[in-house]
Amino acid sequence: MNKSNATHIEDGFDATGEFDKSLKVDRSKVKVSGTVQLTAGKTVYIPSATADPRDPLNWSTWQKILVMCSVSLFSVVALGMISGFGGLLGMYIPEYSKLGKGYTEIGYMLSLPNMTMGFGNLLGMPIAIAVGRRSVLLFATAVMCAAIASCAAAGTAAENYDWHLWSRMIMGVAAGQSEALVPMITQEIFFLHERARYLMIQQTIQTIIVAVFVLFASPIAAAIGTAWWYGLGCIMCGICFVVALFFLPETKYYRPQSAYQESAASRSGGGGSSSSSSEGSEDGYQLQTERPALDFENFEARTFRSDMRLWIGKPEWDKAWVVFRDAWTMMLFPNVFWAMLVNGVTLGANVALSMSYSRVVESPPYNWPHSSTSYSNAGQIITSLVALPVYGHGSDWIIKWFAGRRGGIHEPETRLVPLFIPICIGVFTIVLYGQGAAHPENYHWFTYVWALAAYFFTFIGANIVAITYLLDAYPQRASSLLIIICAHRGFLSFGVSYRLWDMVDAMGYDGAFGMFGGLTALMGVLAVVLFFTGKRIRQYTSRWVEVKDKTN
Repeated sequence: MNKSNATHIEDGFDATGEFDKSLKVDRSKVKVSGTVQLTAGKTVYIPSATADPRDPLNWSTWQKILVMCSVSLFSVVALGMISGFGGLLGMYIPEYSKLGKGYTEIGYMLSLPNMTMGFGNLLGMPIAIAVGRRSVLLFATAVMCAAIASCAAAGTAAENYDWHLWSRMIMGVAAGQSEALVPMITQEIFFLHERARYLMIQQTIQTIIVAVFVLFASPIAAAIGTAWWYGLGCIMCGICFVVALFFLPETKYYRPQSAYQESAASRSGGGGSSSSSSEGSEDGYQLQTERPALDFENFEARTFRSDMRLWIGKPEWDKAWVVFRDAWTMMLFPNVFWAMLVNGVTLGANVALSMSYSRVVESPPYNWPHSSTSYSNAGQIITSLVALPVYGHGSDWIIKWFAGRRGGIHEPETRLVPLFIPICIGVFTIVLYGQGAAHPENYHWFTYVWALAAYFFTFIGANIVAITYLLDAYPQRASSLLIIICAHRGFLSFGVSYRLWDMVDAMGYDGAFGMFGGLTALMGVLAVVLFFTGKRIRQYTSRWVEVKDKTN
């Protein structure tokens, strides 16, 4: 390869290092999409490591941590401004009620931005695939900053209800990048055996800081006013833009399908024939258990100037269309449809809790003041600390343990195992919340603090388990899967939580939240079915997810 012409995505995948020729996995063992050889005496690197200094997988640990901090800061601001508003609802009710706005209409301030976050994913992810992750995140940060400033200008005046609502909906479109783009960037800089751990670390950082932000939302807003609460968010968003500009390089990087122990459809052959690369051959794939030394002769060094580029190479709009198309067609896969459902149901139930808890604790017999309602979210900090070992280290340990018992072969369905505990907790918790809200004279206020923390643990579990499972099952369609999880769950959660107060009026708190408990339990039962049938589903659906390797 000519170094003068080399870039980190446009040229060939030539410098993958020396492979141990004795380590090879037969194609027949990994012919199903997502089934890979994860251990062979040592952990196998998936995707295969390269010798390119600009490969995101080759960045130093501290550089990867900076990237995680950058995207986590974006998520903190985005989710804090969306979710933190739950503690401020009581401050807007007196003015908005003058216009005849009831709890349902005022609740739109929370539910509609959650829905537009889905639109943000549908819009942003295809562009991120075509152009790059960095430019989309920076643009989204700028839009979010403007939207937050607009919310601050709207204030609490009754006549500005529509202005405030539309500003929050635009904020939701920008904030949506925190759901799909952020985990995509995170998974692109780590190997498969590290993925759950670092996704969970990123999620933990994000969740703890968001929980603190939400926890103090109502007392801060009570002290400085709702306009300056938004102003504080706008300042944080500006800081986020500067941090991302300097510490978030582009993570887009081309890899052939054999790097994932997958076959690629040949560009010249058609009919689903396979093409081989430096790691693949007709009878199997070479396994890589050692990282190659960086090659500065055939590849360009990573520099500050290269990191500051807003995009790399020409936009690949054909890929954007494929991503958008697959974000709809892959929902027909039973395993993908389940992953979307479990995320939508748990997110919708979580939104319903956020919409209703302030009304419950501010009413008799508790009579909490507006400035104290957001303290109910304190338990989410503990939730995040518990979730890290369970969903992060625990998930990665489980897949290695199962792989060791299967001759080193990893099946993505193993990722479903950690979901058992949060589903059980979620069913019990949300039913208990409904009973407490329906009969507050019989329950302590801690019931609602527990519910907000415990069901959030269920939602985090559903999110991490579904994402890691689908990324393992169909690695060649990662971007489309993240759209399905993060965009469509927004639409689904809106449907689940839409007109919550009408449901409460018709069914009571116990009936409405008992329904959420039943839906959560159903998702757990379907997960058990998927654990035993998932491989057959992947085998049948893999014909529709083949991709073509680049040719020079």
